[in-house]
Amino acid sequence: GMKLLSEAIQHAPALRSISFAYFDFTDDSLKILSEAIRHAPELQSISIGSNITGNGMKPLSEAIRFAPALQSISLICSDLTDNGMELLSEAIRFSAVLQNISLDFLRLITVDGMKLLSEAIRHAPA
Repeated sequence: GMKLLSEAIQHAPALRSISFAYFDFTDDSLKILSEAIRHAPELQSISIGSNITGNGMKPLSEAIRFAPALQSISLICSDLTDNGMELLSEAIRFSAVLQNISLDFLRLITVDGMKLLSEAIRHAPA
């Protein structure tokens, strides 16, 4: 299923928004989706909630780096740890247009993870 959707995304260059709230991602399905995101140059909004782990964040963070129009990221209710937050922080340092980050209900993030994100936001391109 995710491979078919990924192929469709790659053939929809005008796609601006993707939302998968409460979709049960595996690390493999998130890797497939992340590859598709890299081929969606007009993508402005990604909403992926629930079941994203630090392992799944790695391909997603790489995709974020190569999404030139991305303005909004929502990762609510994910199982991100400080490691996943570090990957996200590294990715947003490359985004010149990112305006919104929604991270509601991330219960596994510590103060250290929030410090990483704060530092990345502070030093993101303007």
